[in-house]
Parts: sequence; C-alpha cells; structure tokens
Amino acid sequence: MQDVQDMLPLFDVGSQTPGVCDSHDARKPGVGASYAIDIDRCMHCGDCVRACLFGAIAAGPMGRTLRILEDRCTACGACHEACPTGAVYERRER
Repeated sequence: MQDVQDMLPLFDVGSQTPGVCDSHDARKPGVGASYAIDIDRCMHCGDCVRACLFGAIAAGPMGRTLRILEDRCTACGACHEACPTGAVYERRER
C-alpha cells in the first residue's frame, strides 16, 4: 500500500480555496467539537482530504496515517460525512 504522504498530490488539495462550507456549521478553528481519525478503520481513500475546505487533514508522522490539524479544523463535519468507513469521528471536548 502506498504511503499517505505519496498519495496527497493525487487528491489535489493544493487547489482548494479555504472557505466556509455552505452545508455545514463551521466554527472558529480550535473551538468546541473536534474530529479524529481511527487509523484502524481508515482505508486511505482520500475522501476526507478532498472534502476538507480548510486543509485540516494532513499526513501523520512518517506519512503512514492521516490526522486532523486542530488549529485548522472548524468542526464542520464535511470529512466525517465523506468518509465511507466511518473512520472520521467526532470528539466532543478538547
């Protein structure tokens, strides 16, 4: 299986413009609910990366897993809704 870091250019996340997702309740980054990724359920499809308008999902240490960057995450839930395996889940408090 390819390392996630190698796959990120395939997701074309560099061309996305950060902004507010109309269909989700976006909040100030780092406030309120947050999301995390269950690495045991993640199949590295990249759907969550493509769904995030804020660039808040990045490759983890050594490029083998994805992680949520809490300082960029607005907890809009787009990544959660895009994940086909339910690997992206909501954490209530930080």
